[in-house]
Amino acid sequence: MSKNAISPDLLKKYLAGNCNAEEVEQVEQWYAALNAGDSNAREFDQARHLKKVQEIVNLKTGIDPQPELASNVRSFVPDFWRFAAAAIILIVSGLGFYFYRNSTQSPPERMAQARSIVNTQKQVIRHQLPDGSKVWLNPNAAIRYADNAFSETSRTVTIEGEAFFEVTKDPARPFFVKSNSLLVKVLGTSFNVKSNADQSRYEVSVVTGKVSVSAPDGKGQEKSVLLLPRQQAVFEVASGLLTSTEIPNSPERVDTWQPISLTFEDEKLSNIAMQLQKKYGVKITLANPNLANCRLKATFDHNRLAEILEITTQLVEATYEMRGDSIVIDGEGCAPAE
Repeated sequence: MSKNAISPDLLKKYLAGNCNAEEVEQVEQWYAALNAGDSNAREFDQARHLKKVQEIVNLKTGIDPQPELASNVRSFVPDFWRFAAAAIILIVSGLGFYFYRNSTQSPPERMAQARSIVNTQKQVIRHQLPDGSKVWLNPNAAIRYADNAFSETSRTVTIEGEAFFEVTKDPARPFFVKSNSLLVKVLGTSFNVKSNADQSRYEVSVVTGKVSVSAPDGKGQEKSVLLLPRQQAVFEVASGLLTSTEIPNSPERVDTWQPISLTFEDEKLSNIAMQLQKKYGVKITLANPNLANCRLKATFDHNRLAEILEITTQLVEATYEMRGDSIVIDGEGCAPAE
């Protein structure tokens, strides 16, 4: 397929999210060919962003910077968390801006800009949408939307994989998430979508607010369910069955996207890892034994696993990788206490 061999009408249809699977593949193959060999990427101005975030934090909290602590004991307070987390997880990959032109029309018609953010990292990344809503993308997940998808009447994005959303409330502009066969509609809420194309079932789980989930049944008829907090919709791909269930409220274990509150007082990183492992049902490994010597004083209030990992690893100057249900933390660690 040549770089220009595509219909402007098809591009319009794609940006509106109305393409079938074959048309989506055609457009994405065209775009891949168009950008082949293009290594330019928009740089994230970290210094400017950090300055802005710090000013907001200081304004809202009025808390002065904390004194430096002992090298193997790291403290976490709310203002530092907001400052550090914003600097770390606002990493986007595959961010592109492009224009389409129809050479057969006069004057040429410029198509709407579109964005595609693909998480090629082995960590969860956070992306802020044009309306202020936030989305956390799991590894290999992707979100796509056109700039004109955030209009005066609605907001629409398309995702693949697993993502957690915090949607800015705006009753006049419903927020739609398209994912494979699912259509999620909200006004302002937080929820998790798990929709991998190679899996037999898709899931939408609600943390706050109210969510409508619809999908075609086995006969092609549209079915929908209404979800409230701690409810989940499950769509069986093979049968087209869409059901809603209560999310079990177990004090022993929660899903990785669910927020929890924990407090650590001069706690070893190895003990923190064990508590997170038990709470979220994931395996956490310290690649360097010296990491177990690092101690933290931290309070996590209503935070998800991805946020806890980001903050914790930054405090001990480490990194983490997600490998399915396993998480590996790596870094130089700390010297044993004398």
